[in-house]
Amino acid sequence: MKIYLAGPCDTDHRTMMVNAARGLRNLKYEVYCPWELKIEDAWSYPQEEWARMVFDADVTAINEADAIIMISVGRNSTAGTNWEQGYAYALNKPIYVIQVTNENTSLMTFCGCTLFINGDTNLIEPLCKIHQILTNQIDIHAEKCKTILT
Repeated sequence: MKIYLAGPCDTDHRTMMVNAARGLRNLKYEVYCPWELKIEDAWSYPQEEWARMVFDADVTAINEADAIIMISVGRNSTAGTNWEQGYAYALNKPIYVIQVTNENTSLMTFCGCTLFINGDTNLIEPLCKIHQILTNQIDIHAEKCKTILT
């Protein structure tokens, strides 16, 4: 099963995202992480051409994914992460959102997913829950959002 792992890739959140990818791979999923994409000889391309190559690779990965797991840091998430969720939603992909803060949540993030999970930066429990759903061990049951939808 192919998983597209969306979320913040800045230095403050990189370790958490790397750990999420590692955990999913340990569960035997094929995981696409946008921050791991390497464009060969990237510096030789004009910025616009390089950007298009990255964009196209991410779109292809979302198209090929069986499910999207989105790590959310709240309403002020990254534009890329929000776009990835919206595109996956338009494709009717299953989208599992793990919110790792007590920050406000966008109603678009909350309503635009298959399952919203309140979590923290320790992603073991929510990832195990998603694994159980993906392997038909448990049914999906939504959690109430513990933050204000804005």
